[in-house]
Amino acid sequence: MTVLCKICGTQPAQIHYTEIVNNKVITTHLCADCAKKKGIDVQKGGPFGVGDLMATMIGSATQSETEKIGKVHCPFCGYDYSDFKKIGRFGCPDCYEAFGAQLIPLLRQIHGRTQHKGKTPTALGPQATLRKELMGLKDMLNQAVENEEYEKAAEIRDKIKEIETKAKESKDS
Repeated sequence: MTVLCKICGTQPAQIHYTEIVNNKVITTHLCADCAKKKGIDVQKGGPFGVGDLMATMIGSATQSETEKIGKVHCPFCGYDYSDFKKIGRFGCPDCYEAFGAQLIPLLRQIHGRTQHKGKTPTALGPQATLRKELMGLKDMLNQAVENEEYEKAAEIRDKIKEIETKAKESKDS
């Protein structure tokens, strides 16, 4: 079923704009022409893009913080953190690692945590669950070795090998 534009009622809606007003979710469906007339930039995906949001969030840093972190740059593309602050986008994939120390507090401010805790896409469900279980077991293994609990570590190691073998068998079939 095609959703029609709420304003003109003739064109299929291409923009789905969601607002929360007084704790109620209001979704407006617009065609590209009506969205442009309303001032929604279709190229950016809305009245503001994710880059603009990130730039605004970063803009809350103090002047002394800005002076320190603005000088950090990516060794691969030469992009400065101050460029990221202005634009809200990185220059290359390696920027995520180069600016990691600055991103952790920013992600914590935006999401409340720095690790994904939400839903897993259905297509990745079994693989993601296995991967998560393996990561947990490997952490437990490291902890057991640190605490010199070698029998427990051997049990965990065997469990890891068992899961990895099952994963490989299901992947091959």
